[in-house]
Amino acid sequence: MGHVLVRLTVAALVFLIAGIVMRQARAYTYRLDDFRLGTDSLEFHGLPDWADGSIRWTLQPRMFSSLSVSIYDPDAEQSVRAVVEGHPLVRAAGDIQVLYPNRARVQPVLRVPVAQVAVWVAGAGRKMVRRWRLLSDDGCLLPRGPYKTYLARLPFELPIVTGITEKTPLEPGEVWEDRTERVQEAVSAAAVARRLYRDFRGRISVTRIDVSRFPAPPDAREGGEVRFVLSCPPVRRGGERVDRTVEWGRTDRARSDVAYEDDYPTKARRLRRALTAPKAPAYVEVRWDIASSTRTGP
Repeated sequence: MGHVLVRLTVAALVFLIAGIVMRQARAYTYRLDDFRLGTDSLEFHGLPDWADGSIRWTLQPRMFSSLSVSIYDPDAEQSVRAVVEGHPLVRAAGDIQVLYPNRARVQPVLRVPVAQVAVWVAGAGRKMVRRWRLLSDDGCLLPRGPYKTYLARLPFELPIVTGITEKTPLEPGEVWEDRTERVQEAVSAAAVARRLYRDFRGRISVTRIDVSRFPAPPDAREGGEVRFVLSCPPVRRGGERVDRTVEWGRTDRARSDVAYEDDYPTKARRLRRALTAPKAPAYVEVRWDIASSTRTGP
């Protein structure tokens, strides 16, 4: 029994010493610069085709917050993710690979602008000035500069959103918090605008989205909670394009909360029928039965 206890004690001491040595070695390795990740270690791949030089320029190392973590740190990937997702143009850091000795390959998901919005921002001398910003597909504000070429290549101009009254985020990339969900509805309405452009083969485009009446209580839903202004083909050959107002109502994102309002396919069919009539009305109601779409104004 005595020999067994001695052997067990020796084995325990060996494991204890080995553990201490391993911890010391790991701590020493963590401090070695050769195995540390910094912003210069970030390598981006899998960027979308529309990410041109201006957008790629914003993904330079100096555009990110500081990063310093060992590749042997169990939280290295999370540290990289936090830094990458802190960039205003990055919606999410997708696949991340921490590679020996000091590289991190990241496939970021970039934010896509879907609309334009005029907001109040701090200008020179802390004076508030009105500036145009972009609204992203996840409800954040974006600067226009990096997307200048992207916007110029679009076959249509992004619609202008009006009616959002919540306080504007101070920094690009911040989610625009909105208790009324007008921001979320505006993003969904911008998706409807893109779908209409595609389904109507580019003949119409949504130039304005008004969400000022969203969400309306049940007894105040006579006016559409989302209103579009469409740019439509000219009435006569060679004439100017014509603006038409469309009471679109709620998008399918929020339609389940109300009764008697139709879905996108039904609304789109009504809109097509109204616009192809011999005398297309200037004001079109598509939320309910087409009979109400012949009114001349709101």
